[in-house]
Amino acid sequence: MLIKNGISIVKENASTALATLVEKVGEKFLPYFTETLQFLTGFLTEFSAPEYQQFRGQVIEAITIICASVGVEAFKPVAADVINVMLQI
Repeated sequence: MLIKNGISIVKENASTALATLVEKVGEKFLPYFTETLQFLTGFLTEFSAPEYQQFRGQVIEAITIICASVGVEAFKPVAADVINVMLQI
């Protein structure tokens, strides 16, 4: 909710906080992994204005940390989708 509706600095901090949380819980986050990636990758295209450049960078960082935290096997099925979204920005 904070990422979607907050001002830019709140969006940035919320994405970083989410990534930090997932980094700590690791594979326990697997039930939420796919849905989380869907909304994070959606933010990369939704917030495309130049003033959101920092936010998009932090979302990319969050996606990277989250994917590394849940493991390669969880990331493999969604890897192509994530990479395609990142190539579009």
